[in-house]
Amino acid sequence: MVGTLSERDLRSLMAVVEDGRRDDPNRAMPWAVLEGLHRLIPCDSTCFVELDLVGRLNRIQQGIEDGEQELEFDGATDPPFWELEPTFLPCHYSIDSGDFTSVVRWSDFYTPSELRNTPMFAEIFGPTGAKHSMLASMPTAPGHTRRILLYRDSGSDFTERDRLVLQLLRPHLYETYLDAQRRQNGVPRLSRRELEVLRLAAQGLSNVAIARELFISVGTVRKHMEHVFDRTGARSRAAAAALVLPHLSVAEPH
Repeated sequence: MVGTLSERDLRSLMAVVEDGRRDDPNRAMPWAVLEGLHRLIPCDSTCFVELDLVGRLNRIQQGIEDGEQELEFDGATDPPFWELEPTFLPCHYSIDSGDFTSVVRWSDFYTPSELRNTPMFAEIFGPTGAKHSMLASMPTAPGHTRRILLYRDSGSDFTERDRLVLQLLRPHLYETYLDAQRRQNGVPRLSRRELEVLRLAAQGLSNVAIARELFISVGTVRKHMEHVFDRTGARSRAAAAALVLPHLSVAEPH
């Protein structure tokens, strides 16, 4: 993989994240993120998708193509997709390998002729005109997938520069998505450590037990809880937990 990016690319990366955090939240990815990615990595369509593989439901289908925005929740997908998806290597790489950090391309798994002969491409992707794709996975609940996907209908494949851009952005885009969900639900933003303390407090642990669990002092636990109360306006641990925890992604790191 190419190890460096230009100064212009690095500034553009920062702009994508900053614009996403300032954009109005919605139930999916802030539109500014997809628009920024679309400019940063030239392609025909840029998508954010979450699938419920067990329930066979397209939970989020969000994309930009030809300047048009599309957003759909809990949409049905034709049965052939669900039958063919497990056999398409790029789709199941992260699930099968446990590698949710790498950015992959179709060409990492198939030659052009092999790709054309896969049932998934022949029946699902090929008819849409897609020729190349690159995807990045994000944490989500078991039995679900959450991904950023980019497609090109013609021209050359995504480059190592393109891969590196998406690789560097991936964790920041995930945090931007989580932040948008908090803002959408009116949930105060807490630091990672404050969330850890609140989760343990919600389980009934005392300050002493929380301090022992997190290898911090009891005084530090008290200070974190004070911040939680200040930011939530809650007067008790139970009230703070009821306000914050139900709205957080089940895949948000503990």
